[in-house]
Amino acid sequence: MTHFEFIAGTTARMRDVGPAAVLDEIRASAGADHHDTLTVFFVWAIDRLLCAGLSDTAVVWHPLTDARSPWSWYDEVTLASAEARGRFVPATRSLLGEPTPSEPQVLVAA
Repeated sequence: MTHFEFIAGTTARMRDVGPAAVLDEIRASAGADHHDTLTVFFVWAIDRLLCAGLSDTAVVWHPLTDARSPWSWYDEVTLASAEARGRFVPATRSLLGEPTPSEPQVLVAA
């Protein structure tokens, strides 16, 4: 699957089931090359853009969903680590008050 296909498919699926469910689906079907921190980053990015009202096409072509975008939030050593591949790790380059990648939370009705 190409990066474009991942972003386009994830965007469409998120409109149906939301970011937490999409992340669960991706993790459940992940292969040996799965990188959890990058996956969470792109789910977070897509969610931000959808919440801002962007169309699917605009999400796919937005700089935040570019394959190189995570390196604005993470240093190379962190992204190359086994820890970041195996589970989500917090961003290493976020500035105070700046949006930072996070795992989506499931909202539960009270």
